[in-house]
Amino acid sequence: MFDRILMQIAVGLFDVLLKKIEAGKMAVDADVDVERLRRAGSRIDEWLRKQDSIHPRRESDSDRP
Repeated sequence: MFDRILMQIAVGLFDVLLKKIEAGKMAVDADVDVERLRRAGSRIDEWLRKQDSIHPRRESDSDRP
């Protein structure tokens, strides 16, 4: 009787550990923060404009093939 109880406890713990291991492999998506994404996008846009002004574009040579 005691060995059956001990066996059930061991099997239960083993099942819990298996579920924890499987849950650790699942990816969880983060909540979308629209304001933070917009701020990041505007900062990237500002940085790109600054980079473009540092390195002005050359006009293409129309006489070259």
